[in-house]
Amino acid sequence: MGWLTLNDRYKALTVETVSTHGLLYTWHGTEDDLKPLLLMAHSDVVPAGESTSEEWTYPPFSGRYDGDFVWGRGSEDDKSNLIAMLTAIDCLLACNFQPQRTVIVSVGFDEEGGAEQSYGARCLAETLLERYGEYGIEMIFDEGIAGIENRFGTDFALPATAEKGYIDVTVKVSAPGGHSSTPPDHTAIGFLSQVIGLIEDHPFKSQLVRQNPTLIYLRQAALQSKTMPQDLREAILGAQSSKKILDYMDGDRERRAMVRTSTAVDVIQGGDKVNSLPENVSVLVNHRIAIQDSVQAVKDHYVRLLSPWARKWNFKFHAFDGETSTQATNPTIQSENNSDSGDLTLTAQYELEPSPVSEVDDARFRALAGTIKGVFGDDVVVAPELLSGNTDTRYYWNLSPQIYRMSPWRAHHDPRGTRMHTIDERMPVEGLMEMVKFYHEFIRVVDELHV
Repeated sequence: MGWLTLNDRYKALTVETVSTHGLLYTWHGTEDDLKPLLLMAHSDVVPAGESTSEEWTYPPFSGRYDGDFVWGRGSEDDKSNLIAMLTAIDCLLACNFQPQRTVIVSVGFDEEGGAEQSYGARCLAETLLERYGEYGIEMIFDEGIAGIENRFGTDFALPATAEKGYIDVTVKVSAPGGHSSTPPDHTAIGFLSQVIGLIEDHPFKSQLVRQNPTLIYLRQAALQSKTMPQDLREAILGAQSSKKILDYMDGDRERRAMVRTSTAVDVIQGGDKVNSLPENVSVLVNHRIAIQDSVQAVKDHYVRLLSPWARKWNFKFHAFDGETSTQATNPTIQSENNSDSGDLTLTAQYELEPSPVSEVDDARFRALAGTIKGVFGDDVVVAPELLSGNTDTRYYWNLSPQIYRMSPWRAHHDPRGTRMHTIDERMPVEGLMEMVKFYHEFIRVVDELHV
C-alpha cells in the first residue's frame, strides 16, 4: 500500500479553517440519516521553557526519531492523536474505503492555553452545532486517560465517560499600609497566610457516589483483576461506599482526585518593597470539582470556612458579589465596617460544572470496548473512568450524549512512563502505530453501528 499525499487527502475530504487556525476535516458518508462520528484533537502544545531547554536529550521542537521514540514537545500531548487519526484516514482512503457514516476530525489550536482561552474549540463546537443541531453527533472521541495501564496485575483501558468541573477562586486581603518600621501584629501577607492555611487544612469531603464512573471501574477491577488485595475486593463488591474503599482512594493523590474536589494553591501575589507594608495581597486557588459537588458548593464551602475568620479579625467580608446560597453563613458582612482591619474579598473566575456522564450500557460504548479489545487483546478489561482534568469536549456537551476520552496506546511501551508537559516528552513509535490501528478500526466499527 502506498502512502497518499496530503493533496489526496484534501481532495477526498472537505477541509475548512475555523477561527483562522482551527481545522475541520469532513469525510462525507453515503448515508445522510446516520449521525456523524466526531474525532477530536488539538495542534497546540505547552511551552518547553527556555530555562529547561538544555536538559532535553534532543531539542524540544526537533521531532527527533531515534528508531524507538519520537522526541519533542507535543509528541504525546496531542500531536500523536492527531497524526494517528489522519494517518488512519489515509490508510482507509488508500484501500478505497467509503464510509456510510460521516467522519469528522475537529482540530483545536489553543487547548493548552488554560480554562478561559480555548476560543478555537468554542468556535469549532459552534460551527458543528449550527450544522448538525443539538445532539446531532452520534459519538465523540477525544484525548484523555493516557494509554492502556496495568493495575492490580491486569491491563485496563479506561475511557473517561465524564470529567470534573472547574473553578478558580481569588482570595484577596486588603489592609492599611504604612512604614515597615512600625508594623502591626499581622500584615496583609500574614493575614493571607492564615487564610491559605485554613483553605488547605479543610479539604473537601471524599465521596464515591453512584454516578461516578470510578465506581464502575472499581467493581470491574474487583471482579476481573488478578492481584487486588482480598479485603479491598470484598469491600468493593460488598458495600459501594464503605470506609475501606474511601481509605484506599484517599491513600494516593491520583486516586483521591477521583472522589474529591481538589484544592491547589497555585499563584500568590503581594508586597511591593521591603520597607513598605503590603496593602493588597491575593492568592489564586484552583479547584477541579468532583461529580458530587458543584460550582455553588465550592462557593458555599469558602463562605462557611472564611466568614468566621473574617468576624474574628473584624474584616469586612465580600464573597462572590453576594452570590452565595441561603445556607451559607454571613455571605457578605456589611455591618462590620467600623474597623480598619481590612477587607477579605472572594471572586471566582471561569466556572464549569462537572460534565454529564455518558452511558456505559449503550451500543456506542460497547462498540468502543469491542474496538479496544480487538486492537489490544481480549484480556484487556475495558471500564469507564473519571477524568480529573478538562478537555476541549467541555464545549461539545450539547452535540452528543456519548463522549469518550482516551489516548489509545499501551503505556508500558515507555518504561519511564508518561512525560507529557515535562522535560523529554516522547512518544514510543510502537504506541503511535497502535493509535493508528485503533482509529483505523474504530472508524470501521462505528460505521457499521446502528443505534
